[in-house]
Amino acid sequence: MKSAVVDASVALSWVLPGEDTQHVIKLRDRASNNRSISLLVPPTFWYEVANALWVATRRERISPDIAREALGVLRDLLFEEWDLDPAESLNTALQHEISVYDAAYLQIAMKTGSPLWTVDRLPVRASERHEYYR
Repeated sequence: MKSAVVDASVALSWVLPGEDTQHVIKLRDRASNNRSISLLVPPTFWYEVANALWVATRRERISPDIAREALGVLRDLLFEEWDLDPAESLNTALQHEISVYDAAYLQIAMKTGSPLWTVDRLPVRASERHEYYR
């Protein structure tokens, strides 16, 4: 595998306490141990991640310092941003009945033939129809 599309749910599970499962730990280990795998994300990825970390601090799940550290850990993984056409993302969302945010990840997977790493159910179902979920 040369690349994988990593959605915010998986990336956050790598850094938030209590979110790790065997499945996401395997993905995290693959990402961190094999730097030849390109981790592909849409431009909105960083805002999704930062917002989720902010929410975790508001709910007193983590401290602001831990949120900043978690963001830094993810930034060290060298994600590769893919520019997308919002109209195409909207069409993908309408076709698969998923959010435009989720459609952006699926769209990258379809364009690159890369597996989609997610823990969200709706994009999984859409990606399974196209064999992009692994």
